[in-house]
Amino acid sequence: MTEKLYLADSYLKDFTAKVVEAEGIILDRTAFYPASGGQPADLGKLFHGDEGLDVVHVEKSGDKIAHILKESSLEMGNEVIGKIDWDRRYKFMRFHTSMHLISTIVLQKYNSFITGNQIGLEKSRIDFNLRDYDKEELLSYVDEHANNLIKKGAEVKSYFLDREEALNIPFAKRLKTDSLPPGEKLRIVEIEGFDREICGGTHVRNLSEVKEIETLGLRSKGKDNKRLEFTLKGKDR
Repeated sequence: MTEKLYLADSYLKDFTAKVVEAEGIILDRTAFYPASGGQPADLGKLFHGDEGLDVVHVEKSGDKIAHILKESSLEMGNEVIGKIDWDRRYKFMRFHTSMHLISTIVLQKYNSFITGNQIGLEKSRIDFNLRDYDKEELLSYVDEHANNLIKKGAEVKSYFLDREEALNIPFAKRLKTDSLPPGEKLRIVEIEGFDREICGGTHVRNLSEVKEIETLGLRSKGKDNKRLEFTLKGKDR
């Protein structure tokens, strides 16, 4: 089992680890986020001695995490230093936190749940099972309410709860899938005073770090399935 360092600290940029399986490059611990839940995998490098190896993809392999390298000379037992592409990761953190904010706003106003999502570097999208709504009104409402909350700022924190307790949080599970991880505990991401959601992704520590969101449009992806696209304004730190 790979220790998932990013669950405890999304701001961890580098770490030390040991290769426990050379095939697929399985480490005993990692800060690299594997592609999951609409969030793309982290990229970066693994350093072994004077050699820097490019990490071109990261994926789950059961309870382990595989680091796909452009080229690899690593062997089992090698000690490495991992460094993630921080600019890329931090952009994803801002977008992912924004998704929690937008999904809660839409849920509260329109009683609509997420049917899919995808985070990107320039823009992201969330699909909702929307029915009764006015397009321009919805986009304006999301922009106004999300950015008001961002300006006020709120702590964003994560912690684990017993599975039963987590599943009893109202609307904690937004995505209509049966893809929750196994185990006795589930990870909660909380926007203090506003929202609690089951999530294994990476997030900023405070809403103010999101800076500003801008909705780009809303289009149909089928009956009762509408896609909201948005981007982020303001420079990454």
